[in-house]
Amino acid sequence: MRFLRSISSRSTLVTCGLVGSLLFMTWSCASRTDFDRNTMRALLQSDPRVTTEQPVAVDVTTAPLALPFKLALFFVEREVPRGQGLHKVQWLSGDKDALVLWLKSLRDERIVSEVFPLTDPTIKGQDVRKIRQAAARYGMDAVLILDGIGAVDRFNNGYATLYPTLIGAYFAPGTECEALVMLESTLWDVRSDRLYLSQVNEGTWKSVGPTMSVENRDVLARAKHVAFEEFGSRITDRFRAMRTDRRSSPGLPR
Repeated sequence: MRFLRSISSRSTLVTCGLVGSLLFMTWSCASRTDFDRNTMRALLQSDPRVTTEQPVAVDVTTAPLALPFKLALFFVEREVPRGQGLHKVQWLSGDKDALVLWLKSLRDERIVSEVFPLTDPTIKGQDVRKIRQAAARYGMDAVLILDGIGAVDRFNNGYATLYPTLIGAYFAPGTECEALVMLESTLWDVRSDRLYLSQVNEGTWKSVGPTMSVENRDVLARAKHVAFEEFGSRITDRFRAMRTDRRSSPGLPR
């Protein structure tokens, strides 16, 4: 009898613990908050000349980048401050392969002659000077730096009132998770601090479901994919615009 009472007591404690945890999740995720875009932009902005509102104009009359040029690619690995709902962007080998594939058409059009993914474990964060120097050692003419940061807003809707029933935590669509990923890309001359262009792309994604099945990392990955696709489309257009600018400016290398 004592053994049975012990099992019953432990089961009650486990159930109370689960209910308490679900009640805490219901309370802690009860309200929706807006993404702090200003903080995200401030963390991404590596140089005062980089603006997240308007692209940097390419001044082909003072510092032309002769075409075709050798291009290095650098994906920034950064840490983000805790406690602000921010998340680091996880770069995958597939991201680098996709960017190289997008830029292949620029080689065929003789805008770039070589695309070189640059990796240097000694470079922490977005240290533009060190990244430029590393690209120069490999004989590159310019380096495209890609940085990113993410944010997650997780909150409950009316279905969350079913969470304390335990079954509701697994089946009631009471949790909504929204993610924002912001990507900043900048193109630098490797032998000077000349900034040729910059752009910022955003991607968002939303998932709704039971709290036990909605994962922040999955929603972030979807948002990053959206931002990365937009980045790839726009950056190739920006490179083609550089060639167009040269054709409209007599006396500059084409």
